[in-house]
Amino acid sequence: MINPATCGPEFEALLGRVQEYISKNCAGLLSEGMSAGKPEGGSAELLRAYVDQYLRQNGSVIAGVTRAELVSRICGEMAGYSILTDYLSSDDLEEININGWDDIALTLRDGRIIKAPERFFSPGHAEDIVKRLLRHSGMILDSSMPMSQGHLPGNNRITALKPPLIDPDRGVAVSIRLLHNSDIDIRRIVSGGMASPEMAAFLRMLCRFGVSFVIAGATSSGKTTLLNAVLSDMPDGKRIFTIESGARELSLLRRDASGRVTNNVVHTISRPSDNERQDIKQEDLVVASLRYDPDIVCVGEMRDVEAYAAVEAAMTGHTVVSTVHSGAGESAHMRIALLCQKKFPIEFSTSMLQVSKAFPVVVYCGKQEEGMRRIIDITECVSDYSDGSRKYRRLFGYETGWNGEKGRFVVGEPISAGLKKRLAEHGAPGGMLARFNFAD
Repeated sequence: MINPATCGPEFEALLGRVQEYISKNCAGLLSEGMSAGKPEGGSAELLRAYVDQYLRQNGSVIAGVTRAELVSRICGEMAGYSILTDYLSSDDLEEININGWDDIALTLRDGRIIKAPERFFSPGHAEDIVKRLLRHSGMILDSSMPMSQGHLPGNNRITALKPPLIDPDRGVAVSIRLLHNSDIDIRRIVSGGMASPEMAAFLRMLCRFGVSFVIAGATSSGKTTLLNAVLSDMPDGKRIFTIESGARELSLLRRDASGRVTNNVVHTISRPSDNERQDIKQEDLVVASLRYDPDIVCVGEMRDVEAYAAVEAAMTGHTVVSTVHSGAGESAHMRIALLCQKKFPIEFSTSMLQVSKAFPVVVYCGKQEEGMRRIIDITECVSDYSDGSRKYRRLFGYETGWNGEKGRFVVGEPISAGLKKRLAEHGAPGGMLARFNFAD
């Protein structure tokens, strides 16, 4: 954690003196160090040495701050990302939200939100650091382009706004999503209170035995976390082909003690381009995935015409799992149908019927007020081509407690006989099916 004492006027004045000293006396030496083929990180170590030397020679101190902390903070300003440096490498954080130059909110991986004790020196200082971050993906942030999106090392995502899109005295508004290699499996989803054991077993069974489903919810509701956990629990022999846009959030490779990959996974990412002939969309990758003999096709998120390709793949018998920004049950099917309409604007009722056939189960995740992410609803849609009817059955849910009582997971209607038949046809063992109460 950065010491707040290194974020005030006293530190800002000291930083200016150090920068002037380095510029006049050490810039050439730093350049020589980098061109002399020093090992990676050598220039950073040289900078630390020169900063430390300056502090020693001039007796520069700040009350309550050790020299080591001061050296790290100054180097972070000169070669890193100021007060964001430590947070960007934190394993405990999921998001960094800069609401303004003097207001930073940190979202922990358990969903809690806390305020950072530090702040930037000024609106201009915040903007300078954010511009430095955006350079990683070749993006700019200026008056002609006041909104910018990019990616940081490790596929972390950044979206930034500046005036006139926000108030001039706020400097910047930034959202940074930190992506971590998944260490959450289906058991931790249950033990952490996101799902009941019955919910987890049901989703695992669907994915393993040929039933496509979609996970719906708002931003940061736990959709990708849940999807990652379910896919991570698949047997090694299941061939999984993942498709994501811009950055990879899914992390499914498993390795043994010797480092050899033990499961059967292909991870892919779309590649946008201004040149239409070089633009590779999620839709293109969904089509390509079917040539790889996949057991499971995972579209990280349906947000455009790739929804149509995903529905087509699911309708032809492939197991497709995905996420979508929407509400529960019918709302998710409507959202996917609207996305499909972008590709082929057919009769909407027909599109809805196709989507409900392709994804008969909708899982809805929600982030509750205390920051806890939970599966709120698992719904099955029973649809009939003969009359175009669709009926939604709530299989599992979460009920919020009243008058101080704790909420609880509940079991709703039994799943349909048609879904039972489909699972059995794809090899679901009788003992596994017997765990659930099926309709006649």
